[in-house]
Amino acid sequence: MKRSLLSVALAFAGLCGVAAAEEGRPLKLEAVDQVIEQSDRAVQSCGRGKGQDTLAVVMCLHIDADGRVSAVESTTKPTAESQCLTRVAKRLKFPATGMTSHVDYPFMLMPQLRR
Repeated sequence: MKRSLLSVALAFAGLCGVAAAEEGRPLKLEAVDQVIEQSDRAVQSCGRGKGQDTLAVVMCLHIDADGRVSAVESTTKPTAESQCLTRVAKRLKFPATGMTSHVDYPFMLMPQLRR
């Protein structure tokens, strides 16, 4: 699952910028993916009860030099899912790099499996 999300993230990376966790360099997409995966439960809660299909919501994250998300924008028209993802994204903490990073990231909302 992680590899496929990273592939999708790489496909969408061109709109806002690139992501790296070295001092003085923008965040690498691998670092962004790792932080977002750690918050997957909160991300998935944004799509609960919204149907049986997987939904990708691309969000542009503006990450400051200290690793805090300073702004989040949906790349499409606002939806309930994108508003929820905005709240989740603003709580994320990325590695400090000493510079601002802008990343387009596809948040994948998966349908809840029923047993």
